[in-house]
Amino acid sequence: MKKSAKNRSGADSHSASDAAALLGVSIPTLRRMVKDGTLEGFRTPGGHLRISTESIEAAKGREAPPARTREASPVLKNRRERIEELTLEAQEVRAQRELRKLRREEQQEAEEREAEAQAREEEAEQRRAEIALERQRLEREAAEDRRRRQREQAEEQARLEAEQGLAAFRERWYAVAAQALATWPKVSWLTASQRKEVAEALETEIDRRQPNDAPRMNDIIARTLLAAVEPLQAERDAQERRQRLTDEALRSLPYSATDADKVRATAAIREALRPFDRFADVCELRVTAQEAVRLVRQEIERRDLDAKLLRSAVWDLPWSRNEQDEARLRRECSEILADLPPDVSEGEAKEAMRTTIDEARREIEQRQAEKERQARKAQLVADAVSEVIRYMGELEGNGKITRQDYWNTELTEHLQIAVRRDLEPELTGDESAKEVRELAREIIDGELE
Repeated sequence: MKKSAKNRSGADSHSASDAAALLGVSIPTLRRMVKDGTLEGFRTPGGHLRISTESIEAAKGREAPPARTREASPVLKNRRERIEELTLEAQEVRAQRELRKLRREEQQEAEEREAEAQAREEEAEQRRAEIALERQRLEREAAEDRRRRQREQAEEQARLEAEQGLAAFRERWYAVAAQALATWPKVSWLTASQRKEVAEALETEIDRRQPNDAPRMNDIIARTLLAAVEPLQAERDAQERRQRLTDEALRSLPYSATDADKVRATAAIREALRPFDRFADVCELRVTAQEAVRLVRQEIERRDLDAKLLRSAVWDLPWSRNEQDEARLRRECSEILADLPPDVSEGEAKEAMRTTIDEARREIEQRQAEKERQARKAQLVADAVSEVIRYMGELEGNGKITRQDYWNTELTEHLQIAVRRDLEPELTGDESAKEVRELAREIIDGELE
């Protein structure tokens, strides 16, 4: 097993030539023994093979290999020994060459290490110089930072004093402005939002001022208050003027105008007056407002006319009308009125509904007549049924039927049923009572035969 040169010293190992001499073998044989593990060898940093003393001693102690049956000739031995000597000399030359190379490399490595050490020293010296310069720079920066902080502290102190003075100045004049806004009679009409707007204007003006403006602050607050209230007063006057015009236009609506109509008219007036500014002429605003409600007024008037016409149409119906008749006529007339132009006159509308009203009247009259005929028919049938008893009395008095037949209730009921059965499909209701009595007697005579 091979080991590195670091694990073995020179005293515990032999060179390849020495080891071959000690073992009495050639150099190639020695190399084979190292390769197959018989000997323990290693290589130096220069690449030379070294054999450990222990493995040489162990190899000597082993039994020698059996003697050959035939020894080599002296010439062959001399030639082999000469080859081994040449091999050893070549190895020695190579070893010397490797040794010189190793020494050159070691010298070069030592020079490189020395140069590196010198470079590190120079670098360390440069680093120390840089550290010294950095320390000086930091000291200068620290001194400058201390001066800067002192300057900033002084400026901050001055700023705080100025801010405190300015805050006290503003607080004082805020209170003065609030008092003026609360006690000035000319602004008592302001709403809460308007007061807030004026107060913000006053505060904005005060915020623009500095303590050196204190002698003029009363005049400044008064002017600012007037300037802030003036547009609000103008807007208030304009709104009151527009509200008066709106109320005037709403009063021109018909009496039957509903709240919804008034709301629509108000919205129309506001939309129509929106393009006008507060400097617009009152006459122009009035005309615009009246024009804005014109359509609403026409709708109300038309609606009133429609309602009047529908009431008139219902009143034209016969007294025997019912709710269904009235509802149907209203529906049909409403459809007719809806198709008429907005500016239709009352006479034209009545004429358009006339045919529908006449048809409804005729239908109701016919229905009433039919109803009366049916009632008369029912009455005639009832009278004919009653005639059975009277006519049987006459027949019994004349001896045409016996008294027993007269009191026979089954016969009487049979005759009454026969009379009802025969007359109900025949009568129209237009017959006279006499005609019906005669028909009833004919039926009775027919049944008694």
